[in-house]
Amino acid sequence: MEQFIAHRGWSGIAPENTLSAIKLALEEPRIAGIEIDVHLTKDGVPVVIHDSLVDRTTDGSGEVRGITAEELGKLDAGSWFDPAFAGEKVPTLEEVLALVASKKPLLIELKQAAGMYSALEERVIQLIHKFDAVKDCQLISFDHHSLLACKELAPEIARIAVFAGAPLCIIEGVNRIEAKAVSLSHQYIQEEIVESLRQNGTGLIAWTVDDQKSAERVWKIEEKIAITTNHPEHLWK
Repeated sequence: MEQFIAHRGWSGIAPENTLSAIKLALEEPRIAGIEIDVHLTKDGVPVVIHDSLVDRTTDGSGEVRGITAEELGKLDAGSWFDPAFAGEKVPTLEEVLALVASKKPLLIELKQAAGMYSALEERVIQLIHKFDAVKDCQLISFDHHSLLACKELAPEIARIAVFAGAPLCIIEGVNRIEAKAVSLSHQYIQEEIVESLRQNGTGLIAWTVDDQKSAERVWKIEEKIAITTNHPEHLWK
């Protein structure tokens, strides 16, 4: 059975990384999990937004890390997508964890970059524990040093290593992080990588797949590969 992970919530039909997009993903039984992105505000609050700048998805400007949570909460994060979502806010991770409430797995991408956020891992882990959501959350990142820090801080929370491009020595990196799975851009998924991960007992997620042709290519290699998508409705069978 196909496993669909809603990318930034169901971002094809609602503004990405908002409570509306997450609610829609929670309500759809064919969506197996939800992926979100987390940055830290100026005052150290984990917030759910993809870019390091607020410019693209809100009516504000500037870096997330230069804005307080209160200031961020006053921005409109919905109108850029559709006027029907005017007034939608950038949610805090705390709000998202309260909404999801263990209904579905939550993949939390740490938008760390060479130590840009000194306390990102700690703050996110604290909230996961606060909501007793260890079994329901997975920490993912392109920054593998961030995942190593998570391993030291909270080995009980599953980790997923995200790779850009076609990685070499993938198994060595996965095992050092003790990653439950690898998340790889769908274009780079080949039989050799799939087989090496299978032998290692490591799961695989393909991102970001929005068309049936790409999905079929991935599933032809391995039908159990989970797919992260903005448009799961384009991939139903």
